[in-house]
Amino acid sequence: MATVSNVESPFNSSSGYGMTSPRTDDVPGGVMAAMIDCSVQNMGAGDIWEAMTIPAGSVIVEVGISIITAEGGTATVDIGFTGDSPDGFIDGADLNAAVGITYNSLNAATGADAFSGGRYQAAEDTLDVKFVNAMDAGKYVVFCKYILTNLN
Repeated sequence: MATVSNVESPFNSSSGYGMTSPRTDDVPGGVMAAMIDCSVQNMGAGDIWEAMTIPAGSVIVEVGISIITAEGGTATVDIGFTGDSPDGFIDGADLNAAVGITYNSLNAATGADAFSGGRYQAAEDTLDVKFVNAMDAGKYVVFCKYILTNLN
């Protein structure tokens, strides 16, 4: 099982993954998004993509994934925190659905369980996408809406 670390690097067409809206001191909270192109960065079954770093003291309101290019075969992912509910936001999203489909943690159809109502993230951690199936063709954008607090 491989882990691809994307943390805070801009999208790079050569590597096939990266941030599309990195967090800066000028934009302390709100929305972050990252994209992965599996035709460039192949992901094996069980591989984890550390899509983005969630800052300590964040209240996560919503997490989602949008299909830019469908995989063309069985393609399922979970989104959460690897050490704590790896499918806490999205459980079993079908990434071979129609282009433009967006799954989010607020929609019961995504199978989200533990964090469907949001989550307070006391410590910094990466939002992880676990590839249940191997993928080598799809392109996806993962996003996170959050509020940065001074609670810790």
